[in-house]
Amino acid sequence: MQFGRIYGIGLIVLGIILCLLQFVRYGAQPKTDVNPAHTEKRSERIVSSFPGIVGAGSLVAGIALFVTARRKDEPNPKYSVK
Repeated sequence: MQFGRIYGIGLIVLGIILCLLQFVRYGAQPKTDVNPAHTEKRSERIVSSFPGIVGAGSLVAGIALFVTARRKDEPNPKYSVK
C-alpha cells in the first residue's frame, strides 16, 4: 500500500465516524426544562451541522483519493501496451 490508499482509507473512516456522530447528535432527545412553578415545558434543541458537513466532505475526498491512487508497480498509462 502507499500514500493515496492509506490516507484514502483514513479519510473514509473519519467521514463515516463524523456522519454517525451527526446522526447520533441529531437523533438524541432534546433537553427539557420542567419547572414546578410553571406548567409549560420548554425544550431547546440546538444541533450543529458542522460534523456532518466535514464528515461528508472527508468521505468524498477519501473515496476519490482511494480510487485515483495508483500502485507503484503499475506502469504509467501513457506508456502502457495497447
